[in-house]
Amino acid sequence: MKPCHPLKKFWALGFFLLSAGCATLGIRDSSLQLQITPLPVLRGQPARAEVNAPLDADKVTGTVLVMGSPELLFQKNVEKGTWYFYGTIPFSPWVQPGHYTVRVLVYLPREKRPRYTEMEVDLK
Repeated sequence: MKPCHPLKKFWALGFFLLSAGCATLGIRDSSLQLQITPLPVLRGQPARAEVNAPLDADKVTGTVLVMGSPELLFQKNVEKGTWYFYGTIPFSPWVQPGHYTVRVLVYLPREKRPRYTEMEVDLK
């Protein structure tokens, strides 16, 4: 049996990792409505993200689709029937103004893959 060329192994591993990432992404759910206030989001100022995820969700998380972005844990607001995150975008040289995509994942009981919604946001 002839050994596999290292470059072929590299491409196969890359394809596998990309495929695995897509499989864990989840299911886009148009019924999930994400609101972020205020818009545009201002560095150094507090902002609130709110999504109409079901209250029986196991957890709700959010992230900005950039390398190194942290996972933000949403809190349940039973009175309003929503999940929310409230925080301040740091004013630092690592967080630059620009146009970003925010993704919120909703992990529901009895579902293997999370549901998600996305929103485009300007950061000033």
